Amino acid sequence: MESSGANARQPTSGSAQLVEYYNQLAERYDDERFANPYGAYIHAQECRLLQRWLAPIAHGKILDLACGTGRLLDMATHGLDASEAMVRIAREKHRRKEVHCGPAADLASFGIHFDGIFCLHLLMHLTCSDIDALFRVCHERLRPGGLFAFDVPSALRRKLTGFRPEGWHGGTAFAHREVTSLTANKWRFKVSRGILLFPIHRLPLRIRPLLRRWDDLIGMTPLKRVSSYMLFCVEKRP
Repeated sequence: MESSGANARQPTSGSAQLVEYYNQLAERYDDERFANPYGAYIHAQECRLLQRWLAPIAHGKILDLACGTGRLLDMATHGLDASEAMVRIAREKHRRKEVHCGPAADLASFGIHFDGIFCLHLLMHLTCSDIDALFRVCHERLRPGGLFAFDVPSALRRKLTGFRPEGWHGGTAFAHREVTSLTANKWRFKVSRGILLFPIHRLPLRIRPLLRRWDDLIGMTPLKRVSSYMLFCVEKRP
């Protein structure tokens, strides 16, 4: 996969810096990122889409890849994250879940094939070669017909707003067509949606619930390409 020119800054492949960043952030992560109206807005959109997409395999084996502190582990049977500090919190919150610490390449450590894998807020930190490797290992550990859901920042949105990330954090974005090209061989494209179209952090709290409903609806149209993030669901070809 080749990223667009909007993605000039990318992290070092397999960066220990990424892991160390989240190790340092782990104790504050839930409060700083999602215990506020902005985080709650994103969380609600992500949960709604994942619940809908994973419903056909809800009773199967589902992996939350880059599970962090376990924010979305209620929708998975297993979790994997490279940050020891994040995994420790995830295990405390979800004692009945099987949560491993390691990179994506460690998917085989579970010793099973999954019915579904979802991975949010990770690809934006990776190089294109790392993303290709991640897709390969997910394909290997999914059963035929298994689902893979993931998100990426919108390169078109960044181009229109002039946003340029500094350093590796969130340094990679994609155009919609770049992601759909993944379905050409090993994957079958199923669905995509946009989230966080509106700059809700700049808008009054009282109107955000109404905006989220519009955000959800617009995210189903071609305008999803200008949302802040795009979520995709693809299926492993038999």
